[in-house]
Amino acid sequence: MGKDWVREAESLTAEVLEGRAAEVDRGGLIPPAHFEALAERGFYGFPLSDGMTPETLIDTAATVISGCLATGFVWAQHLGALRSVVAGSNRDLLERYLAEMMSGAYRCGVSYAGTRTEPTLFAEPVDGGYVLTGTTPFVTGWGYIDAVATAARVREGAAESVVTLLVPVREAENIRAERLSLIAADASATVRLTFDGAFAGDELVLDVKAVAVGPEGGVALSDWVNGGLVLGVLMRCVRFLEDFGAEAAPHAARLAGLRERYGRAIGDITATHALRAEMAHAAVNAAAAGVVCSGSRSAVAGATAERLLRQATFALIATTRDPIKSALLQALQPSPQPVGS
Repeated sequence: MGKDWVREAESLTAEVLEGRAAEVDRGGLIPPAHFEALAERGFYGFPLSDGMTPETLIDTAATVISGCLATGFVWAQHLGALRSVVAGSNRDLLERYLAEMMSGAYRCGVSYAGTRTEPTLFAEPVDGGYVLTGTTPFVTGWGYIDAVATAARVREGAAESVVTLLVPVREAENIRAERLSLIAADASATVRLTFDGAFAGDELVLDVKAVAVGPEGGVALSDWVNGGLVLGVLMRCVRFLEDFGAEAAPHAARLAGLRERYGRAIGDITATHALRAEMAHAAVNAAAAGVVCSGSRSAVAGATAERLLRQATFALIATTRDPIKSALLQALQPSPQPVGS
């Protein structure tokens, strides 16, 4: 029988992450012990475990994120990079880095700036590799990670393609980082990167795909996996209500229903977007309920209710797309029914 990953994540959250989450939020730094614990318990490579199911994958990811959003946010980027390396066509690179990535010895972030409708990062083919120029608006984990799985747009005449490379960043040349101050998970060390003629050799290429090759299946999977963040925030908000002794049953029931439905939505991009909007809305409601239950203490910066409200706000817009935003705006429309009626 394989490891019970959800139970292991619950143990990690209770024993390591949740007790330090407030300190991480205040201090803006993730302690090495968090990454060490993730590595010791096998979480850097857990998606590749035998018998892994979508439900186990998303529940495990959300549970870790519920323990410490900043830690979970950095770790989740690594899982995205791991997926890119495994799915890529560069078998030599896979053989070189897979074991270290799965053990957590080689940690990675991600950037999809070259896949956007209006790309901001470009790659020029040159002898032996590519020269990268432009910016990546958000890269998470700067200072904690060794490399970034980076998607850049290639333009050759009328043809366009996207090259994905595993770019080392520990001692990178011609790459400049600007730290961004986030309203939540600020300790994740999220930066804006500027590439000023940075060279990446052919040996770092994971894949090259034509822009015209529709990535809808990949987008559906990526959007579904990214929903683990908002699910994790919702889980933490509901847990706070339960620990506080508030009337948490309706929120817990809504969480249980969303959790079950979301596990079955993998591959269905329409259902994924709708459910992510619903989970984000539920997280804001649960966080607001926590503020009300906590009363005036919530007005003090660093209070748990205040922190969770910031995290729920962050979850409204983190890794979202236009269909999710549209569904959320619809859900946030004022109700014609008066409060208390």
